[in-house]
Amino acid sequence: MVLTKAQKRLILVLLTGMFFLGISATDIYIASLPQMVVDFNSTPMMVNLTLSSYTLGIAIAVLFAGEFSNRFGRRSVLLFGVACFSVAALLIAIVPSLIMIILLRVVQSIGCAIIIIVPRLILKDCLDEREQIAANGILLMGLIISPAIAPVIGAYLAKFFGWKSCFLFSALLGFIFVAISHFALPETNLQRMTKFRDVSYYTKIYARLFTDRVFISLTIMYAAGVAVYFSFIGVSSYLYIDHWHMTPESYSTIYLWMSAAYLFGNQIMQKLNRKRLAPVKIIGVGIYSTVFGFLIILASLLVPSIHGKIIVVTFAVFFMRAANALMNPPIQIRIMNHFDDCSAQALGLNMCLGFMLNALATYMVTIFIGHPYLDLILSSGLFIVLCASGFIFNRKALAT
Repeated sequence: MVLTKAQKRLILVLLTGMFFLGISATDIYIASLPQMVVDFNSTPMMVNLTLSSYTLGIAIAVLFAGEFSNRFGRRSVLLFGVACFSVAALLIAIVPSLIMIILLRVVQSIGCAIIIIVPRLILKDCLDEREQIAANGILLMGLIISPAIAPVIGAYLAKFFGWKSCFLFSALLGFIFVAISHFALPETNLQRMTKFRDVSYYTKIYARLFTDRVFISLTIMYAAGVAVYFSFIGVSSYLYIDHWHMTPESYSTIYLWMSAAYLFGNQIMQKLNRKRLAPVKIIGVGIYSTVFGFLIILASLLVPSIHGKIIVVTFAVFFMRAANALMNPPIQIRIMNHFDDCSAQALGLNMCLGFMLNALATYMVTIFIGHPYLDLILSSGLFIVLCASGFIFNRKALAT
């Protein structure tokens, strides 16, 4: 599809804003989790289901979002996704029940899955390969910007207007994107499918992936590595605010450091790649960096002061978040290259299983009520063992 430079620029701005919107739906209210426990007279485990249900919903919906846009068009599916996300956010700010909020988070996650997948397909439709690389780099800035500013915005919104204002903010932003995109976003899929493929087509592909050692090992490393960070997301507000008595505003600034960590890790990955280090070796650097970060967390047990523990644990998670940026791109590139004939399905399934494990991480990290420090150590340790095992026992297979 041929577009002017101005049209391409506007589309990229809209898509980047939508991407930020979907990613920020967890970050923006993370500092309010302890207050939600009080307001609903509930437990951290129940409140954390608002995180887990959202992540699990994305895991399932990403498998279908791209195919629906192939059938019904990118524009209409994306507008539906953003509208679905926004309506759910508005209802979350209104309903009085925690159970209803959890269910609405599942609805909201369907919109987020569409926002994650369809913009990349739109860019593929209307940009050449070189433009796609640059545009995807801008699009993925949402992964860095959201953890940096969304928790801070959410913390101050909650302070002055209550935690429900975080969801009202998301809903308002989403409706603005729908309104602008309705007039400014063209349909880029000019060759839509006339009907969906037969179920047997997908069954054969997924059966092949689930029996492939390379896919399984890479997915275990990717999913477990990110689950370590999601364990921190799930428990950090209880640890820093309830246990170590930080203010929500001060706590939210920790995520600025997490964004800096991802940028730092990405720069290291790019440097190693320019030196032509093999992808499996770059992945190995990320794996061992994650293990080292966990050892730092264990070392924090020996620090006597709370202030010292805050510094050491934050530094450790900074190290492990940087390791995610080292590992994730070469893992997903390795998956797409290894399954060139079904790369879209392989990457979709990889992301699906990753989000599923992330959902489990945010739920199980609150098992020991009143002991968030112990939860963080045990949950992180479990996923790091899984991540490292996937690499150590399959290193030769990955190198071929």
